[in-house]
Amino acid sequence: MTSVKHSFDFLVEYITAKVVEWIMRDEGIGLEEALVAFHNSETFDKLCERKTDMYIESAAYIYEIYKEELSRGTLRGLTD
Repeated sequence: MTSVKHSFDFLVEYITAKVVEWIMRDEGIGLEEALVAFHNSETFDKLCERKTDMYIESAAYIYEIYKEELSRGTLRGLTD
């Protein structure tokens, strides 16, 4: 089980790092702001839920979901 948990954590961290990198590039913002934006998203919440299996998707796919979420204006905590 430890190996599975480790793999899950690694994949979530890897995807998060790539998505945050692309947010910084595309939005022209710094690391802290990009981290806050992604961590406050529904996309990140779903990524962290093992039952959604989003952690086995590519980082590019997760970034597309995040951008779709932004276009709908549902980024929790930042658009209220």
